[in-house]
Amino acid sequence: MNKKTIEVSVQPRPNYVLPSEELLLSGHVACPGCGAALSMRYALKALGKKTIVIIPACCWSIIAGPFPYSSLEVPIFHTAFETAGSLSAGVRAALDVLGEEATVMAWAGDGGTFDIGLQALSGAAERNEDFIYVCYDNEAYM
Repeated sequence: MNKKTIEVSVQPRPNYVLPSEELLLSGHVACPGCGAALSMRYALKALGKKTIVIIPACCWSIIAGPFPYSSLEVPIFHTAFETAGSLSAGVRAALDVLGEEATVMAWAGDGGTFDIGLQALSGAAERNEDFIYVCYDNEAYM
C-alpha cells in the first residue's frame, strides 16, 4: 500500500470586530427579523458613519421613514425607482468636487436593479463610477 501524506496549513481566522455604534435605530417599521433591515444594519456597521445612502422606491424607502424621522443615522437620498445608479454617480461627483470623503452606497431592490433601474446602473458601471451598489433581492418585484 502506498500512502501519501498531505500537509494542511490552517490559517488563523481573522478577528473581525463590528463597531458597537448602531446606525440603524430601533423603531423602524421593518417586520421583525426582516432580512433587509438586518442587511442594512450590518452594511452600515461595516461602512461607518461617513456613508451616504441612496434609496430608490422600494420597501426600504418605507422602512427608513420620512425626513426628519429617519431610522438611519446617516444622510439618505430618497429617489425615483430607476435612478439609484445615476444619483449615486452624481453624489459621488459632488463629493469629489467639494473634496469631501464619504462612501456612497445605493441600496435597491431587485426591481430597481434588474428591471427599471438597469439602464442607470449599467451606465454607471460603464463609466466606472465610484460607489457601492447593494441589491437586496427579496424577489418581491412583480
